[in-house]
Amino acid sequence: MNRYGKAIKRFFANINILAVIFPLLMIVPNILLDITESMSFLAKTANILVPLSLYCLLMSVRKNAGVTVLWLIVFMVMNSFQIVVLYLFGESIIAIDMLINCVTTNSSEAGELLSNLALPIVISAVLYLPMIAWGAYSAVCRLKTSIKFRIMSRRYGLVGLAAGIILSSIAMLVSKDFNPARHIYPLNVVSNIVTALHRTYQSAHYHDTSESFCYDAVDTHAESQDEIYVLVIGETSRAVNWELFGYERPTNPRLSKRNNLITFPRAVSQSNTTHKCVPMMLTHTTPLSFDSIMYRKSIIAAFKEAGYATAVFSNQAKNHSYTQYFSEEADVVKYLEGADHYDHNLVGLLRQNLSENKGRKRFVLLHTYGSHFYYNERYPKEMSYFKPDDATQANIRHRSQLLNAYDNAIRYTDGVLDDIIAELDATGAKAVMIYTSDHGEDIFDDERGRFLHASPVPTYYQLHVPLIVWISEEYDKAYPEVRQYLSANKDMYVAPSQSVFHTLLQMSGLDTPYLDETQSMASFDYVSPAPLYLNDYNEGQPLRDSGIKTHDVEKFKEIGIL
Repeated sequence: MNRYGKAIKRFFANINILAVIFPLLMIVPNILLDITESMSFLAKTANILVPLSLYCLLMSVRKNAGVTVLWLIVFMVMNSFQIVVLYLFGESIIAIDMLINCVTTNSSEAGELLSNLALPIVISAVLYLPMIAWGAYSAVCRLKTSIKFRIMSRRYGLVGLAAGIILSSIAMLVSKDFNPARHIYPLNVVSNIVTALHRTYQSAHYHDTSESFCYDAVDTHAESQDEIYVLVIGETSRAVNWELFGYERPTNPRLSKRNNLITFPRAVSQSNTTHKCVPMMLTHTTPLSFDSIMYRKSIIAAFKEAGYATAVFSNQAKNHSYTQYFSEEADVVKYLEGADHYDHNLVGLLRQNLSENKGRKRFVLLHTYGSHFYYNERYPKEMSYFKPDDATQANIRHRSQLLNAYDNAIRYTDGVLDDIIAELDATGAKAVMIYTSDHGEDIFDDERGRFLHASPVPTYYQLHVPLIVWISEEYDKAYPEVRQYLSANKDMYVAPSQSVFHTLLQMSGLDTPYLDETQSMASFDYVSPAPLYLNDYNEGQPLRDSGIKTHDVEKFKEIGIL
């Protein structure tokens, strides 16, 4: 072995070096968070000092520090995840909603996202894989740190931890917003993991906790009337890319020709995650009462109680969330799992359902895949209108192609909705269709370079969503006042995740103690709710306090909100 080889061997055999380098590499996420997060100097110092001291103490627990390194692999994985989050969103810790999304997101969606995160994954691998290899080498060779090193590591660790605790205490006294369980990494992420596991457990037992719930729904419309109500829930569709809401591109060539649509240009979602938006939309929960959702059934159950034939057709995969459990309350449930995964397949299922249930009142929920990334896979190639649209990399350099593909997906949704309306119109029934999306999307819209959705801090583009109501001529003739009230309210601020439930109940004439006419867009008494956002901790907070930046505030002001 040459002298260079011997020097390298001596270096790696000196486990004291590993015990020094490892704690420093473990606080890389803390350093990055101190740069990205708005915290006081005291809080930022504590965010470095507390974890660094703890890692130093852990290095002194065993003589063979390599074994300790291997114990901490789970924290290295956590650090890697945190680096990915900072790369993707530019701020924030690993949120509870992100962890739940890991459980409720199907494998194809996860693969689509991971394929665009090569850089942060490589960075994480470079940082931590050598540490794991070095730790394994030390453990196998039974290398030991010196007694002097362990004493010094323990001493500095205890002094640093004490100082960190004192700084944290002072920071809490100075600022009521500072909470070590929410602001010191990785304590905050560990706390979030515990919360995410608890919420997952709660949702898994939904059928037990909601079993005794009843809407006491009574149909006040005449029994002989043939009525159909269809709720279409979009996915990742933002209003700013809809021609119907002022977009300069022709993304709604078919719907824009229909004169009997009522559009709501000031619709804002109360969450940027599907697993919160959709359950709120299907129940009478609000951001101020979301945790009570585990004790309530969905609007599907209300329609069933009133004697309706109910059906749910979804172009999304089962994901063990409240959305799935609510869907299972319907008489007929079908998840599309075909190769093309196009939303137009839902139209055929709707047509079949309408044919099989003639003479009955019907409620149908259609859950689309909408404009979810990859955008250019949401429509057939022959439906490509804006070109080029073949970019799949989440890179700002490809924004024009990504935007083309996204607009094509919106244009495709336009055709799907128009065909749904045509199917309903052909029945000659008193029919209603409501369409809205769960949330929107960032597509490198400004200097922040934000992309996708479900970030811990929302943006205007993630929350401003389309909302459309279509009413058949037969329904108009029977209930002319409904269009009158909808038209009167169309320019008011609407939270679809709060108002769709009550609007459907009122339009269908279902009387239940849970109907709030002040939240029904079809009511004379409609009142715009306070702009709220359901944050990561399931706390309903004013939208202005959700962490949105100045740019987002200005955009909301442009549409008369905030």
